[in-house]
Amino acid sequence: MLSPKEFDLAILLFRHLGQLVLRQTMIDEVWRRPLPDGSRTLDSHLSRVRTKLALWPHNGVRLTTVYSAGCRLDVVHPI
Repeated sequence: MLSPKEFDLAILLFRHLGQLVLRQTMIDEVWRRPLPDGSRTLDSHLSRVRTKLALWPHNGVRLTTVYSAGCRLDVVHPI
C-alpha cells in the first residue's frame, strides 16, 4: 500500500508518462514546501514507489533517474 506522498508522486509520474519530471517539480507538487538541502526524502519515496508498484522493465515500465535533474517513467516494449 502506498503512503499519501507515494501515491501523489506516482500520480504525478503517470500523468507525465514518457517525460522528464524535474526534482523541483516533484517537490513543489507533492510536498508543496522546500525540502532541506541534502535531503534524501524524494529519493527514498521514489525508491519505495518503484518497489511497491514494481516499475521494472520486465513488467513493461521503467522508472529512470536522470542524475541531478529528475526522473522519467517510460513504457518498455518487449523485444
